[in-house]
Amino acid sequence: MRTFDADIVVAGASFAGLAAARALRGHDVVVLDPHPVGSFETSAGGVPLATLEALDAAATASELHPHVVVHTPRGERVVPLPSPYAVIDYEVFCRRLANQADAPVLRRRATGYQSGAVLTDQGPITCRAAIDASGHRAVLASSLRPGYTRRGEMGAAVEVVRRRPRGFPVGLHFYLGGDWPPGYGWAFGAGDTVRAGVGLLYATRHAGRLEEALLALLRVARLGSGDEALARHGGLIPLRRRAAVVDDVFVVGDAAGQVLPGTAEGIRPALHFATRLGELLADALDGRCRLGDARLAYQGQVAAKAGGYRALAITQRVLTALPPAAAADTVTTISPWRLTAALVDRYVRAFSIPSARTNPSTG
Repeated sequence: MRTFDADIVVAGASFAGLAAARALRGHDVVVLDPHPVGSFETSAGGVPLATLEALDAAATASELHPHVVVHTPRGERVVPLPSPYAVIDYEVFCRRLANQADAPVLRRRATGYQSGAVLTDQGPITCRAAIDASGHRAVLASSLRPGYTRRGEMGAAVEVVRRRPRGFPVGLHFYLGGDWPPGYGWAFGAGDTVRAGVGLLYATRHAGRLEEALLALLRVARLGSGDEALARHGGLIPLRRRAAVVDDVFVVGDAAGQVLPGTAEGIRPALHFATRLGELLADALDGRCRLGDARLAYQGQVAAKAGGYRALAITQRVLTALPPAAAADTVTTISPWRLTAALVDRYVRAFSIPSARTNPSTG
């Protein structure tokens, strides 16, 4: 019988990769990432408190927000949330998941997949199955399927972290109808800091205007200039779903394009799908099903969410076809209040985290 260096190799030690490894706790899993855990942040860090509680990670929240505030040129609207959203401390959160996973994290850069082995800058690692959680580049899947990632299907975002001005209010603040191209801005309080950024929905057309859009947002939100930033990060955002399985590789999170269209929320779907994937692979390793059964089940669970993704994608296309001011007015006036609240409730509850069977609590 063939021997392997590990049963499962996970490429990527951010939300999706660590959540999958967490669900596989107690199995022969290796996680690969060229950066120290929690050191390479690309996200605004907003996630429902209920999600953190399901992961035994509520202590990683920097601040809780009970409502959304939508700012447009004609005013603002406050939308209560059915569950508070937290802004997490990215490093603390990732380390928490890594401790719960209790799997080795090797400082290696994954470069591809070939013949049952994950290729790295320090040599191949053979495995029974591989998980591509390498972000928008989808390194493993792209090595097997040319054209798997397409820049034309991605947005782009940039965020700065700066000291919190006196009196900056609680709430997840979103800014619509600015002079920037299709997209939106945000400003989230996180303790004694504020995370402010812009996301543009078409990287190929508008990525060159990110800096202009960021400066415009900082002026509108009265947050000073980018020169006062304590940190800065960003990158490309895949806004179209990709195949969840490519040959022998399971793909999850940003690598699989599981970011929600329109809102570009990626943490919650990544944690949701990665946890489910990890549990399915645990079943296969424990002999409760075959690896092929786990593959089909994962594809089925991803496909079950396709309708919601299509609805959000249609909404994104309609709103981005309108001038920015008109799109902002549409978002705030198209639905009666009760319908809006119901849609928000459904949206927030759509990607719950299944209870981990191993109930990891280390860390």
